[in-house]
This record gives sequence, structure tokens and C-alpha cells, in this order.
Amino acid sequence: MSRASSPAIFVYAHLDDAGRGVLRSALTGVRVVFADKHRDGAAHQEYLHRFRESDVCFGNVPADWLPQASRLRWLQLESVGFEYYQHVPNLPPGLVTTNLKGLFDTPAAETAMAGLLALYRGVDELVPAQVERRWVSLDVRPRMQLLHGRRVVILGHGSIGRKLRQLLEAFACRVQSFARTTAGAELRTAPELDAALPDADIVACCLPNTPATRGLFDRRRLALLAPGAVFVNIGRGLVVDEPALVETLQQRRIGGAVLDVTYEEPVPPDHPLWSCPRTLLLQHTGGGYDGELPAKARAFVANFARFEAGAPLHHVVNLSQGY
Repeated sequence: MSRASSPAIFVYAHLDDAGRGVLRSALTGVRVVFADKHRDGAAHQEYLHRFRESDVCFGNVPADWLPQASRLRWLQLESVGFEYYQHVPNLPPGLVTTNLKGLFDTPAAETAMAGLLALYRGVDELVPAQVERRWVSLDVRPRMQLLHGRRVVILGHGSIGRKLRQLLEAFACRVQSFARTTAGAELRTAPELDAALPDADIVACCLPNTPATRGLFDRRRLALLAPGAVFVNIGRGLVVDEPALVETLQQRRIGGAVLDVTYEEPVPPDHPLWSCPRTLLLQHTGGGYDGELPAKARAFVANFARFEAGAPLHHVVNLSQGY
């Protein structure tokens, strides 16, 4: 496709000046509209109008916009998750949707490690003590634990799960991964998962929100965890029964939790998760890092080059199947 006939691009992604600069440098001569998703009112309606006139969209537009975009040929999400669009009726015919699979695997895995190390090494107690200028060494030190050598079950063997496994194995952790179809996982079936849970020191969820994963870690499976086990979620909040998890944490039936994702985001101020013992709420920052926004823009530019060349796009997702 020549630049003279290049498609109109609507950019609804959250980008900083560096990220926008990446797009402006790479998309010279292409019709590009940059939207500020935080504006509303008249600007919101103008953006919807421009979106309807676009062939390509980069960013997570409101789901109810999609049925109105009859021209749209390709939607490049700025996220890995795409559950917001799974049940949208009357999608534009032939629409191809892609995500940013793999872009956040390293920061998300490092976030999980940071949370685990904070709990095991008492950082969750030492930071508040520093704010209050209290010396708590003699209280905290006897309760410190080692991450080294822990037994871990990772739910999901995609790019994030594999990266987390790599980091944990560097701490000599004994890791098993659960995935029904992905190659390389040791645990394939629900009974195999259930049999492994009572021996796990750590259970880390790296699963997306799909019909098959929603509610997978229910009250019954939470009850299988050992008293000192730590539950980590850097996947999606709906994979776990959150009310049951809150109850489990409040009653100290497990050793704690590291939660990057929750049912509702932001978590309401009166939500009980804020006060659950030994619980770190990481506020969906897991995929963040200082180069995140330019990296998202570069990923779009690379995929756009394939789009113009008529080549298969990277990371096409099936909205109806959930992966």
C-alpha cells in the first residue's frame, strides 16, 4: 500500500511526548489523529466522529464505539488484555484485533518478585515503620523468610508466566506451571492442579480473563492452600474468587497476598482489601516501566509496517474465543 493511499489512523492510546514522537517520526505522510482520552464533552464527540472515519485504531477505545466504526479494518490495543471487547455485538466486518502480547512480561514478572521479596523480607512492615520513625528490627527480623528454594505453582505458561518462572528458578525455587494446552507446563488438568496446591509455598496467577479461567481459583481451591502460602495475582482479578480471598486473608488462613489486579479498579476506599493483613495492593502497575509508552508506540509502528505490506499482523486475538 503506498503512502498516497495510506489508511487514516486514530490514536487513542495513552502516550507521553516520547511515545507520540515515535509515531510522528515513523508515520510521516500518514493521516493521524491523536485523541486525548481524558477529555470529554464536545471533544469526546469529535473523537468519536474521527474514529468512525478511521481505518486503523491504536488504543483501547470505549467498547460501544466499535459497532459504529464500519470503516475500521484493524484495532491495535495498547494492552495485552482484551476482555472488554469480547461480547461487543455487530463488530465491523473483517475487523482484525491485535494486542501487545509480550511487551509487559518482564516488568510484570519483576513486580511479582518485588511483592514476594517484600513480604518474605519484611519490607511491608519496615516501610510503614520508617514513615513513623519507629525502630522495629528486633520485632521484624525473627519473622523474615527466604524466597530461596520455595515451591511454586504458576497459573499460566504464557510470556509472563515463563518470565516469572525464569526469575524464580534463579532463586532455586521448585516451580510447576499449570496450563491446559501450552507446551512446557507440568500441570495439565484440574485434578493435577488441585493435587499440587497443598504443597505450594507460592501460587502465582498469570492468567488472562477468559470464559475458561474466570473463577478458576475459587473458594475450594483457596482452601487447599497451606497456612503459610502466598497468593500472587498479576493476571486478571476475575480469575480468583475475590470475596473468598478477602475472607481467607482476614482470617489469616494463608500467609499473604500480592495483588496487582482486582475485581474493581480503582479499588474503592472502603474495600476490605485495603486492610487485609499481609496484603500488598500494587494497583495494576505491574506492566509499567520508564520506557513503557515509547515501547508501545514502537510496537504499533512495527505492526503498521506489516499492515501496509499486507503481511500477517503480530499478536492477532480471537475476541470470541478469548485468546
